Amino acid sequence: MDHDSPASSDLLAESRDIWDANAEAWDARMNRGGSWQETLIAPTVEKMLNIEPGQRVLDVACGNGIFSRRLADLGASVVAADFSPRLIELARQHTTEHTEHIRYQVADATDEAQLLALAGDGERFDAAVCNNAIMDMPAVEPLFRAVAQLLKPGGCFVFTVMHPCFNGQSIAKLAELADYDLEPTYSIKISRYLSAEVTKGVAISEQPQQQYYWHRPLHLLLNSAFESGLVMDRLEEPVIKADNPASNAFTWANYDMPPLLFVRLRPFGSPSAP
Repeated sequence: MDHDSPASSDLLAESRDIWDANAEAWDARMNRGGSWQETLIAPTVEKMLNIEPGQRVLDVACGNGIFSRRLADLGASVVAADFSPRLIELARQHTTEHTEHIRYQVADATDEAQLLALAGDGERFDAAVCNNAIMDMPAVEPLFRAVAQLLKPGGCFVFTVMHPCFNGQSIAKLAELADYDLEPTYSIKISRYLSAEVTKGVAISEQPQQQYYWHRPLHLLLNSAFESGLVMDRLEEPVIKADNPASNAFTWANYDMPPLLFVRLRPFGSPSAP
């Protein structure tokens, strides 16, 4: 989809309005604890970023700032941005510690110029992160191009996304119990994968409006990064684990498949890391 086309601009504006409307529901869900952000995303991303005190980090599509504040706890100096003014307002309200180490900005991750302006005085970043938001964007090329310019040599960009192969509007979870079997078999039915498309759906039951999802198969997603001068040096596909037997047959803990994809990218020519 061409980001500069009128249709795309209209969709982007509508998407921003939806996220403003859903902001309070998402904020309440994140702050309640126990979400994937706390149990799956943050621990995996922290390991992949390997933040050291004093590093400068860019948090793109930061939402209510929950991970930005975690980065500041780890000693980073953080610039955090989101295209939803309401989410940025909530992020500022929640930031009562390390206030001198987090700067929040309203910025559109599909606008390369707005992203480049986040560097402020021109100092580049040691790391950048985008947690589970790329599928909410009508275009990803501006983000990858900007990150390639904003990172220091040796810097890294970690992003998480709904796994294009296993999680989306075109998949259905199945639980089947064959005759004489004691345990069900859990599988996923995939009806479409290669077609890039935009659909609407609900991520949390509390949100008042459906949000847009932009599905991209892996070759479109990753080639956009590679064509922007980034290379991949790590990939993670953690599964959801349950401490107790799951009472719901369709919880992700029953499936030997990853709901999220974690990718680490570096500017071409940068040294790789463990």
